[in-house]
Amino acid sequence: MKTNYIVIMSLFLLGFISCGKNQKAENSEEAPEHEHSEAIALTDKQMQAVDIRIGVIEQRDLNSVVRANGEMVLDPQKKADVNSLVGGIIQQILVTEGKNVGKGQVVAYLENTGIVELQKDYLTAKKEAQMSGQEYNRQKDLFDQGAGIEKTFQQATANYEIAQARLTGLEKQLQQLSLSPEQVSEGNIVTQIPIKTPIAGTVNKINVSMGSYIDIQAPVMSISDNSQIHCDLKVFEKDIHFIRPGQEVDMQLTNQPGISLKGTVYEFNKFFETDTKAIVVHATVQNKNDLKLIPGMYVTALINIGKQKTPAVPNDAIVSMEGKKYLFLLEDEETTESGKSFHFKPVEVITGISELGFTQITPMMGAKNVSPLPDDARIVTSNAFYIASMLAGGEEEE
Repeated sequence: MKTNYIVIMSLFLLGFISCGKNQKAENSEEAPEHEHSEAIALTDKQMQAVDIRIGVIEQRDLNSVVRANGEMVLDPQKKADVNSLVGGIIQQILVTEGKNVGKGQVVAYLENTGIVELQKDYLTAKKEAQMSGQEYNRQKDLFDQGAGIEKTFQQATANYEIAQARLTGLEKQLQQLSLSPEQVSEGNIVTQIPIKTPIAGTVNKINVSMGSYIDIQAPVMSISDNSQIHCDLKVFEKDIHFIRPGQEVDMQLTNQPGISLKGTVYEFNKFFETDTKAIVVHATVQNKNDLKLIPGMYVTALINIGKQKTPAVPNDAIVSMEGKKYLFLLEDEETTESGKSFHFKPVEVITGISELGFTQITPMMGAKNVSPLPDDARIVTSNAFYIASMLAGGEEEE
C-alpha cells in the first residue's frame, strides 16, 4: 500500500510539474521570468499535494561531536634505538626484522680490541685494591696500638680509597657493556660484547650487517612496542573549548573503512601545531588486541562532547544525492496570477548525531552552492526527497 501511495504521489507531482511548465510557457510572453540558477520551483498546490513543509533550522540539545583527523602514534618511551656504548665490528646478528624481542634480550654481538684492555685493567686494579687494603689494615693495627706513624697511616688510607674508587669505576664500565666482573675475576676474558634491547617490542629495521663497523652514534636497529599505540587527533581552534579528558571517541581507520575503534581522551597539548591552528588531542585505543595497528595509520574520529546547543533539522529535511547530504533552502517566493511559487536550492551539509527525529547539521563550507546560512534561513523540513527526485529527473531516490 505504501509503495502504491508513493507511486501515485510521484505521478501526481509530475503532473503538477508539467502543468507548471505549461503555465510558465504561456506567461513568458506577457512578462520575463526571474532566473533562479540551479533552483527548483514548486507551486503552493504541488507542495500541499505531497505535504512539503517549510521551517527553520532549530537550536536543539543533542549529543554533539567534534570531528577530527589524526594518526596512530607511539609515546617516546615505547620506541627505541638499539645502540652500542663502544664502536666495533658486528660479529653476530641474532634477530630478523619483524621479530618480537623482550627487554634486555641479546640481539647482536660486537667485537672490539679495547674491551680486552678494559678487562686487563680491571684485573690489575682488583689486585692493587687487594694489596692496598692489606697495607691499610696493617697500618691501622699499628696505629691503634700506638706503634704506627700517623702520616704513614694516612697515606695508606688514601692509597686504599683511590684503589677502591678505580676498581669500582672499572667494574661499572664492565657492567655497562654487559660483561660480568665476577667472570673476569675468574680469568674468563671475552673478546665480544652483547648488544641488548632497552625495551620489549618488535624489531622494525636492522641497520647493520655481519662484519660492518659501527660507532656509538649509529643505531644497530630500531624497536617499537605497538601494543601501547594511541591516537593523536588534531582539533581546530574553534572546538578546543569543548575538549575534556574522559570524553569518548569513535575512530575509524581512513584507509580501512570497515575497522571501527573506541577510545577515550586522556590528555591534550597546550600549544598549537606549527603548521596549523590546531592542538593535538591524545586518545587511548581500547579494542586493539586483534588488530595490527601501526604508527602512521590515518584516522578519522568523532569526539563525543556531550549535550550541546547545536543546529539541527528534522530527519526528513535531509536527502542523500551522489553520496552527499543536502538540505533544500528556500531561495525566494513570489505570487503570480495562478498562486504562490516557491524556489528552492540544494545546500550541502555535514551531518552529525541523530536523536529524537532530529539530526545535527553543519554547512559544508567551500562546497558548490554554499554560503553561510542566515539565522532566519527557511528550509524544507518534511518530504524533501520529493524535491530530490525532481533533481534526478523524476526518479525517486532510494
